[in-house]
Amino acid sequence: MNKSSKSTFEQSRRPPAEWRRRRDRVRRLKRILSWLSLRGFPWRIAGGHFGLQISGFVVGLALTVYLLREGAVSADLTASQLDLFDQKLTWVFTLAASLGVGWFFLTTYWAFRPLSRVLRAVKQGTFKTRSFDDESELEELFVDEPGEWAELERSVGRLAVRIKDREVEITREREELVTILSSVNDAIVAMGKDTEPLYFNSRFAVLFGASGSLGAAQPLRERFRVPELLDGFNRVLQEGRTRTFRVRMRTELHLNERDFSISVSPLFLREAAEFVSPGGRPPIYGAVAIFHDISELKQTEQMRMDFVANASHELKTPLTSIKGYVDSAKMDLEDGRIEEARGFLDVATRNVDRLMALVYDLLELATLESGAEVKKSLVSPQEVTEAAVRMLEGKHRARHRLRIECSVDRLLADPRRIEQVLTNLIDNAMKYSPDHSEIQIVWEPGQGANSGDTVLRVRDSGPGISDEHLPRLFERFYRVDAGRAREVGGTGLGLAIVKHIVLSHGGSIAVRSKIGEGSEFLCRFPNK
Repeated sequence: MNKSSKSTFEQSRRPPAEWRRRRDRVRRLKRILSWLSLRGFPWRIAGGHFGLQISGFVVGLALTVYLLREGAVSADLTASQLDLFDQKLTWVFTLAASLGVGWFFLTTYWAFRPLSRVLRAVKQGTFKTRSFDDESELEELFVDEPGEWAELERSVGRLAVRIKDREVEITREREELVTILSSVNDAIVAMGKDTEPLYFNSRFAVLFGASGSLGAAQPLRERFRVPELLDGFNRVLQEGRTRTFRVRMRTELHLNERDFSISVSPLFLREAAEFVSPGGRPPIYGAVAIFHDISELKQTEQMRMDFVANASHELKTPLTSIKGYVDSAKMDLEDGRIEEARGFLDVATRNVDRLMALVYDLLELATLESGAEVKKSLVSPQEVTEAAVRMLEGKHRARHRLRIECSVDRLLADPRRIEQVLTNLIDNAMKYSPDHSEIQIVWEPGQGANSGDTVLRVRDSGPGISDEHLPRLFERFYRVDAGRAREVGGTGLGLAIVKHIVLSHGGSIAVRSKIGEGSEFLCRFPNK
C-alpha cells in the first residue's frame, strides 16, 4: 500500500464530524452523571425512602386542597369566583407538588450519596482515598459530612487504607521471600495435595526442568518416577509430619545420578483451625519439599575414608618392615653376626626414609590446602628445570633421554614450588616410562583461551592411562595400578601436591593420555 492510498484509507476510517459531536456530547453527559454520582446509586433503597416521603406529602397536600375547596364552597362564592379560586388552587397544588418532589429528591440524593460512594468503591474494588498515606487525611475529607451514612463511608475508607497498607506489606514480604528462595542453592517446591506445584524456585527449575507458568506445570508425581520420593510425599500429606529421606536420581543439569537429602514438611490451613475440634489438627492443603544435593558431601566423605585407609596402609607398611628388620638385626647383634645385622639396618633405613618422605608430603599437602601464601618472584623456567633434572638424574641413573624446550624467558611464580612441580612430574614420567625412552619438558606461551599465560607440558612414553582413571588421578593416594605403584615406589601424593601448587598460583592442570601412547600433563600459570 503506497502512501497516498494509506492516507485515503485512514481518512475513510475516521468517524464523520456529526458522529464525533454526538460522541463528545455523550461523553460529557457521562462525566456529568459520574460527577453527580448517579452511576451505582442505591436506587432501590433511596426509592423506598423517597416514595414514603412523596406519598405522605401528596396525601397531606391533597387533604389541604380538599379542605380549602370545601371552605370556598361553603362561603357562598359566585360561579365565576369559584372558577377563579379553582384555577389558583390548581396552580398552587401543582407548584407545591413540584417543589415537594424536587426537595425530597435532593434531600434523598444527598442523604444516600455516601452510601452510593461506598457501594461503588466496594463493587469496583477501589476507594477514593486509595492515594492517601494515612487515616488523618481521610478524616479531613469527611469533616463537613455528618450522619450515619457518612460515618459508614469513613469506616469503609479507614478499612481501605488499612487494606492498602497491608497489601503493600504483603507484596514487599512476598518479594523478599521470593528473592531469598531464588538465591538459595537448594531446590525448593511447594505442592498441593495432588502434588501440583504451587511454587518452585529457580534452582528447582534448573535441576528438574520445570518451566512456564505454575498452572501449566505437571504434577510432581508425573515429573518424578522415583518410588521412594513419591512415597515420601504421600506419607507427609497423609500423616502431617515432616519427613527426611535420601534419594538418588537424575537431573537436567548433570550427566550422572545425584544424591539428594529431601526434607518434606506439611502446609496447614491455619485459617480453618476454628472449624476443627479442640486439640484437632488443621487441614493440610499441601507440602514444601527441599532438595539438598549431598553428592559432593558423599564424595568428600568417601575421599576422607579412602585417605584414612590409604594413609594407614602407607604408614603401616614401612613401620612393619622397620620393626621386623630392627628385631632381626637385634638378634644378629646378640649372636655376634654383625655383617648380617648391617644389611637388616640398611633395609630399615630405607623404610625410615620412605616414611619420612610420606610424612613430609602429608605436611606439605596440609600446608598447601590451608592456603599458605605463595611468594612469587621472577623465575627462569630454563634454570629451574635444569635444577630439577640434575636432582633426579642421580636417583634414576640417567636411564631416560630428557628433552627440554623453553620459549619463555621469565615466569612470575614461587621458585621452590615450581621446582616441586617439575620434580614430581618428571619423577612420575621416569618411573612409568621404559628405559632409554624420551621425556619432553616444554615451556611455551599459552595460545587461544590461555593467551597471556605460561604453559608447562611434561610428556612421557609410558603405558598411558585409561579414561576411567583420569578424573581421579589427582586425588591423594589414588593408584591407577596399585601393584605397579608399589614396585616403583612413591608416596601417592605427588600429583595431589602438583595440583594444589598450580591452583595456589591461580592456574589450572590437566592430563591427556591414551593407552599405549603415553601421557601428557599440562600446567597453566598466569603471568600476573
